[in-house]
Amino acid sequence: MDGGENEARLFQIDGIAYQARQEPDLNWLRPYGRVFAVMDQQFSGNLCFGVDGPYGRLFIKYAGAQTVNFRGKPLSAVYTLQNAIPLYDRSHPALIRLLAHGPAGEGYAAIFAWRDDASPLRPVPFDPAVREQARRLPLAVSLGMLDMVFDLHAQLAADGIIAVNFHDGNVLIDFKRGEAIVSDIDLYRKKPAFNDRGRMWGSSRFMAPEEYQLNAALDETTTEYNMAALAFEFFGSNDDRGKSLWQAPYPLYRVAKKATSEQKADRYPSMRAFLDAWREAVGQCRI
Repeated sequence: MDGGENEARLFQIDGIAYQARQEPDLNWLRPYGRVFAVMDQQFSGNLCFGVDGPYGRLFIKYAGAQTVNFRGKPLSAVYTLQNAIPLYDRSHPALIRLLAHGPAGEGYAAIFAWRDDASPLRPVPFDPAVREQARRLPLAVSLGMLDMVFDLHAQLAADGIIAVNFHDGNVLIDFKRGEAIVSDIDLYRKKPAFNDRGRMWGSSRFMAPEEYQLNAALDETTTEYNMAALAFEFFGSNDDRGKSLWQAPYPLYRVAKKATSEQKADRYPSMRAFLDAWREAVGQCRI
């Protein structure tokens, strides 16, 4: 493909085709091994790579390229990735493990451990088979996965960190291990946090009303809404959160429905309160 500088063009690295608006200098990748996967459709401004070499299999996120779905300046993506690094500086089984980070080529790179058996719950391009496989999991396995993700966000909330741009594309499902891993928290914010865009980043299926309202406060109840939306992806529908589509025990539905209330005052008062209520409901289930 050819065209102007703002049009997608096709390039290759190690025989893997990818799209960008300009060919980036990726020579800095060579010491890490051979590229076996490229994720080029992110809206974050990052190019992401699966690399296999002397340090094992790695997931490398690179900001600084002119990617096809990001209309900001590459330096803006670099700034966002650099600022996100402290968010990953914690040990939790539901958070992708950061191994290293630093300047790379004309931008910045963050290097994470690769999970061979993990797939995004909503891949790009979308593959409904992954979601359907997740919905067929035994209830105990699904509840374990959700508890991992909810617990991570309760810990983040306790540290004053609010989820932004959380959706199912950022949740990796490891079907063999029965684990869920959050792969992208780059846009999460420290409190106090406010909606400075009108429509925040993210998927409409997961976004709370305040994520559409300019200057609205974003707080733990916003994160809680996002988490409950993930439960609806597993057990119901975010297009219609009615009870008739819910495929898990009713106590779980009651908690998820309250947490996705349109009015913040009708939700649980904190992520911890939501998690406690969810765990109490799990205890009422016959698994």
